[in-house]
Amino acid sequence: CAQELRNIQSYHMNSLGWADIGYNFLIGGDGAVYEGRGWNVLGAHATNWNSKSIGISFMGNFSNSKPTAAMISAAKSLLADAVSRGQISSGYTLYGHRQVSSTECPGNNLWNEIRTWANWKA
Repeated sequence: CAQELRNIQSYHMNSLGWADIGYNFLIGGDGAVYEGRGWNVLGAHATNWNSKSIGISFMGNFSNSKPTAAMISAAKSLLADAVSRGQISSGYTLYGHRQVSSTECPGNNLWNEIRTWANWKA
């Protein structure tokens, strides 16, 4: 996961010309949460949505595989932490990347999972 994180950082910085990883946080298959831009730093993850969102990336291809239970647990814990820190309101709305951009991201397997979460909105 750490190597994949470095690959993403290299792509975002060297190919896209961004200052750092575009996401605020990334979640590895091992359930570890990796800090990208972190809290209070504008992400570069979803055009027209960056200023009003926190970008959380699940590392992997979820068109081909399913997110691990550890990933799901980590994401839910990260969202709960964001609420407890006051980074997002308790009534936040959860969107998948494909809802705000023309993309297949986050892949159908992850998409089907997050659509079952309480704060997801069609």
